[in-house]
Amino acid sequence: MIPVNINDAIIPLNPKNRISKDDLPKEVREQLSIELPSLPTLEERQAQIDYQNSIPQTTVIENNGEILATFGDNGWKTVFSNSDAFGHNLSETEILNAFKNKYGASLSINKYSPENAPTMGEIHEMKYGHPLTPKIDYLV
Repeated sequence: MIPVNINDAIIPLNPKNRISKDDLPKEVREQLSIELPSLPTLEERQAQIDYQNSIPQTTVIENNGEILATFGDNGWKTVFSNSDAFGHNLSETEILNAFKNKYGASLSINKYSPENAPTMGEIHEMKYGHPLTPKIDYLV
């Protein structure tokens, strides 16, 4: 047997014998008692999607008419293809430069004021033919 010390509670472990949670000392059981957050309701999930769809996209990056990425006026940056993911925590300028280097003259960068910018829902509809909708299969 291998003794394991967990907060001064020594529990002999034998790989052939499993112990249940009830067999553990109270202090250890309390540490293992974690309440997971509940899943959002359909209404909460829809409210989140509605919010995401409403965010103005002040920068839209396209290549030959295909939307590659957008920057929201809330600071969110969306890149639609993993092959265009240039790294985490890059500034907008660094991302734009990476797109310019990759796509060259065929790249189009459109800037909008927040009042005149397409929303994320509109961008999603232009890209995929429908606005962003919740995936509710995990709630069933």
